[in-house]
Formats: sequence, C-alpha cells, structure tokens
Amino acid sequence: MKPELIWDLPTRLSHWLLAAGCCTAFALALASPEQSRAFSVHMLCGALLLPIVIFRVMWGFAGSRYARFRSFLYTPKEAFDYLCSTLTGTAERYTGHNPAASYAIIMMLLLVIGSVLSGLLIPGSKIFEEMHELVSYALLGVITVHLVGVVVHTVVHRENTAFSMLSGRKVTTASTRGIHSSHPIIGMMLLIMTGTSAVVVVNNYDFTANVFKVPLVGSIIPMGKTE
Repeated sequence: MKPELIWDLPTRLSHWLLAAGCCTAFALALASPEQSRAFSVHMLCGALLLPIVIFRVMWGFAGSRYARFRSFLYTPKEAFDYLCSTLTGTAERYTGHNPAASYAIIMMLLLVIGSVLSGLLIPGSKIFEEMHELVSYALLGVITVHLVGVVVHTVVHRENTAFSMLSGRKVTTASTRGIHSSHPIIGMMLLIMTGTSAVVVVNNYDFTANVFKVPLVGSIIPMGKTE
C-alpha cells in the first residue's frame, strides 16, 4: 500500500469551490429575507456556480484519468451491490470514485445546473420559482446523502476521503497507477476564471434594482422575484 496522486488540482479546486458556493447559497437563502442584500448575495453565489460546474463537466471529458466520467460510469446494479457490501463491511476499495459516489456526483452536477438556471429564470415566473425550490432542496438532499456516504466510507475503509480531496493522494495497492501530473496550470486558470467572474458579476449587479448589466453588450437581466 502506497500513497499515489489520484486527484488532479482542477478536480480538487472545482470540488471545493462548488461545495463552498452551494453551502453559502443555501445558508443565505434560508437565513435572509428575500429583499435583503444578503439574499442578493445568495443569487450571485448561485450565478457564480454555473461557470464552475460547466468547467467540471468539460474536465470530466478532458481531465486526467480519475477525473473523467468514463472512469466512474457504473451500472445501477454495481451501485446497489456496493451499498449492500458496505453495510456488511465487505465493500471493495476503489482508487477513484466508488459506484455509489459516482451517481451522487453526476446527480449533484445536474442539480446544480438545474438550480442555477431555474433561479435565473425566476423573475416573472411562478413556475420557475417553484422549480428552483424543488431542484435546490433535491440538491441539498443529495449533498446530505453524499456526506453521510463519505463518513461511512471513512469508517469502513479507514480512509480519510475528505483529506485525499485536499492533498490529491490516496493510499493504493502496488498495482494501481496514479496520475503523472496535477495539472497546476489548468488549476490556476480555473481560479483566475472564478475570481474574474466574481469581480464582473459584483461590479455589474445593481443591489437596489436587483438587475445585472451584461458587460459590453449592455443588456439588463433581472434577478430575483418580481411582484
């Protein structure tokens, strides 16, 4: 058993950026009045999740071995069998994502996209408002189940999954190959893109009128509910 580099830097950064964005958006939405500035920040956090999740989807096709979707495409039966074996303490160890986590990841990516898009379409539409709440609570449910799964995995396999997503390294068997590069340049590009997006969104958002002015184009996009 030896530690190998499994998770590249872009994968780890997108994971933690999405986690931080979702937690912040949920906290502000639940704790802030809808007409408050804090609730406006909730909407901006949601908008900033979209480029990050789009990057993660693209990286799922172009990234390193364990970041690619094809490395964790499992059948429903494989996911069910994994859950059953976990309960009996006989679950197989996976170098990348296990079958159950794979479904959770795909669902979370799809639900983040659905939550952001429905949130942007809320103004003037009761349907999208209800859809946004439904999709967002579904996302919260999947995140909760995922966190429980991380705890169970840590206990069953005695492996600190959360730390491995920070360091990028996991203890593997001698026959398992790690990745050759952490792709630091791509990771830095992701951070620059995220920071630039945040500056552009904040600088072009009118907190009083709850509208966003698209840079260069000049179009106005309403955000939030309109009575």
